[in-house]
Amino acid sequence: MSASPLSRLAPARLALALLPLCLFSLTAHADDAADAGDQVHELDQIQVRGVAAPKFGAQRSSSATKTDTALIEVPQAVTVLPRALIDAQGGRSLNEMLSLVPGVGLNNGDGQRDQVAIRGFSALADQYLDGVRDDAMYFRDLANTERIEVLKGTAAMLFGRGSSGGLVNRVSKQPLDTAQGKLRLYADSEGGRRGEFDVTGPLGIGAGRLVGAVEDSDTFRDQGFIERWLIAPSYRFELGGGQLLLQASAQRDERVTDFGIPSLFGRPVDVPIDTYYGSADARHDDYSRARINIFNATYSKALTPQLDLRVTLRGTDYTLDRRNTLITGNPFLRNGRWMSARRHAGNTRDQQAWFAQTDLVYEGERHRLLIGNELSYERKDQASYGGIATPIDLLNPVLDRPTFNPRAEAAARSRLRNAALYVQDQITLNAQWKAVIGARYDDYRQQTRDRVNAAAPALDRSDREWSPRLGLIWMPTPQQSLYASWGESFQPSAESLPLSTVNVDLSPETTSNREVGYKFARADGLLSFDVAVFETEREHIKTTDPVDPRKQIGVGTQRTRGAEVGLSASLLDQRLDLYAGYAYLDGEITKSNNAASGVSFQGRTSPLTPRHSASAYAEYALGRGFSVGALAQHVAMQYAAPTNLSVLPAFTRFDFNLRYQAGPWDWRLRLENAFDKRYFASAHGSVDGFNAPGAPRTLSLTMDYRF
Repeated sequence: MSASPLSRLAPARLALALLPLCLFSLTAHADDAADAGDQVHELDQIQVRGVAAPKFGAQRSSSATKTDTALIEVPQAVTVLPRALIDAQGGRSLNEMLSLVPGVGLNNGDGQRDQVAIRGFSALADQYLDGVRDDAMYFRDLANTERIEVLKGTAAMLFGRGSSGGLVNRVSKQPLDTAQGKLRLYADSEGGRRGEFDVTGPLGIGAGRLVGAVEDSDTFRDQGFIERWLIAPSYRFELGGGQLLLQASAQRDERVTDFGIPSLFGRPVDVPIDTYYGSADARHDDYSRARINIFNATYSKALTPQLDLRVTLRGTDYTLDRRNTLITGNPFLRNGRWMSARRHAGNTRDQQAWFAQTDLVYEGERHRLLIGNELSYERKDQASYGGIATPIDLLNPVLDRPTFNPRAEAAARSRLRNAALYVQDQITLNAQWKAVIGARYDDYRQQTRDRVNAAAPALDRSDREWSPRLGLIWMPTPQQSLYASWGESFQPSAESLPLSTVNVDLSPETTSNREVGYKFARADGLLSFDVAVFETEREHIKTTDPVDPRKQIGVGTQRTRGAEVGLSASLLDQRLDLYAGYAYLDGEITKSNNAASGVSFQGRTSPLTPRHSASAYAEYALGRGFSVGALAQHVAMQYAAPTNLSVLPAFTRFDFNLRYQAGPWDWRLRLENAFDKRYFASAHGSVDGFNAPGAPRTLSLTMDYRF
């Protein structure tokens, strides 16, 4: 039996990491002078201050500082998508919601997961749930999500490894003290069918909540389907002068592993957007089946009037069984037809993770001091399989069924251990000047064993890294701020993937972010505006060794310079609600030895990084329960991969919706892609030829009943 993950940590590091817990044990019987309820219900605190928030915006966030902080006092760009905006946009797909965020580009995620690029950098492992890492590769159901917060730029000082361009933090729904409930039914013209329920209120000695969803949908893609369900209970009650929040969720998701439409002559093939290039029986040959179970316990307590404690324990269990048939290699001519080779493959993942986070927040006259630690242990097993599929005519595909080899071609077992300590101080220098300064130390260890070749030696790597952060804020008035910030993050050579002989000796890649910006929030809270100008540079990127192509060396560099703007407002006596964002990104691979299809990556534009992107949604209350809304979205041309050989053309699309509310009933009629624009929303980002088309004109109806 293997040793426990904690026993493998050096005693000195363990003692340092557990220091906040020791302090808690010494002060467990301190007088509870602060209202514990205020520590949990952040929205109640906002209401006491008498500040409203735009319907499609937010005034405060905890993602950027791990403390309840006004966004105007955060020296970094943060975009918040509240539940009202999620509902207005349909709220089923995380990627679709993130497409509204300036600076975010969509990745097709191998047809099996949510994945985006933020400011031109892949955010594969930069997903979080309530501030705790959630890097399993699956599609996240939004039924139990209260809001989505996107932190731009480096964030390793608070969250550890990763976050070159930023990260995504989903904030889950929590129990409420007022009894209420909601039932939702959804249907659309492409065969989408979905139901949800959400009930909450007092229960026993505390308050409980139960959220559930079930979906059995067809899609606009030939053979496409989605079958999934979610159940998420939570319970909060008083304990030891504080509050204990227990949360759990179980999700199952099955769908076609869809790699989209291939490229020909540098553009997606001109075929109907429902054209599928995989198996003739995708349900049995090309599927992704994911299971994710999460249990979370959070204890919060006011130890003294100035000192708050929060302890979070998280356990997750995730499995994936994926098979797919996909295009490989470059197109070729055969008998006057453009053909492409295909292959069939499979992949399985089985991983468990345990996290323990402890945060102490001291609130003084001039200082808001955060001291925290994180311990984590992750076990990740994965295996890959092969198969055979016949070549296919790109312009007139005729599908057949592939063959699958159930014997694993490669299999690895990885163990990831991390111990971290971080300190941050939000300092009020005087009435107009504030500063944020912090640093984090991570001791990150990874081990990988080959499960096919038992004779292969285990691969081990340890990285000990500091992640600093510095921000300066000038507030000429309480409603506006100008800031400058700098931060660094690190990305281990394998990060969330197995170690190999190619990367085991490589030091982490590093990213720095330099940013200046301006924020405005009207005194009544009904209008907020922000603009940021930044430069993000990632160095020591793994590239091919020109002396020995079988090896890699960390000499690559990628840089993004850009600007972004965000706006949220409630105007005309709050009859008109607005959300808008724009981003300008100039991304470049400035140094690289890598090449594909005979093309060097150096000097190329970063993939999935459109030069211009913008979205704007407006909703106007007509009266008598009626309101109308419209969404406009524009994305400039972007490259599908670092070769820049294939492009996704620019597009502009529009959605319209009509809403009617009467008593407990709420009806939403939405017309998505109203002008039936043919467009491609995402690609693979690493290789050409996997272009995901956007949905055609789709009419949907959502019915909510509240009780």
